[in-house]
Amino acid sequence: MFGKIAVALDGSECAKRAFEIAIELAKVEGAEVGICSVVDPALIVGTTPPSPAVDIVVRDAEREARKLVSDAVKRVRAQSLSALGETRSGVAAYEILDFAKKFGADLIVMGTHGRTGFGHFLMGSVAEIVLKKAPVPVMVVREAHAGPSAQE
Repeated sequence: MFGKIAVALDGSECAKRAFEIAIELAKVEGAEVGICSVVDPALIVGTTPPSPAVDIVVRDAEREARKLVSDAVKRVRAQSLSALGETRSGVAAYEILDFAKKFGADLIVMGTHGRTGFGHFLMGSVAEIVLKKAPVPVMVVREAHAGPSAQE
């Protein structure tokens, strides 16, 4: 059913859970896993004027994203599955959609923080945009909460 599964990673707990699910699905389906992590410089620096310090922060984020993807690819391959990974820069939702398209994904698996209210207004929802615009099924894995009081 699914020959290529794209998974988006951002280092969060919900993305880690989504990655675990993607691996399990890939095992069952014998699917290839495409792993994507996106660094959005605009979210990192906001309206801060350009400076060497800002460049260092963005480079550090890019380095962390590359390591995240590299480690994930190794982990998938250790399960005797085919995997490739890519780190991108830009608006996360659109970069994930473009990656999935170029990879030829049959399914996109990603985490969501489940923000509501003002947090959702400020951050938007990467998962929401991907759900609306993806031409393939999208599996969204929610962040685990301790209980009703743990809402964002």
